[in-house]
Amino acid sequence: MKIDPALYVTVGHAAELAGVSRLWMRTLAIEGRIQAVEIDGIWFVLRTAAEGFERHPTAGRPRGRKPRK
Repeated sequence: MKIDPALYVTVGHAAELAGVSRLWMRTLAIEGRIQAVEIDGIWFVLRTAAEGFERHPTAGRPRGRKPRK
């Protein structure tokens, strides 16, 4: 399998491009939810997949409740 290194970025850089944490990007790669490859224990994500990744609008921790009166 030949891989063009210009098409792939590290998990950290991919996370910056997608606007998520490195841990979440790595989890997506391991689960196969984003196109990635592991080389010697280091995950590389396809740049176009990272740039096109969109979070679900209701994903993540709720911001909190409005104060009671």
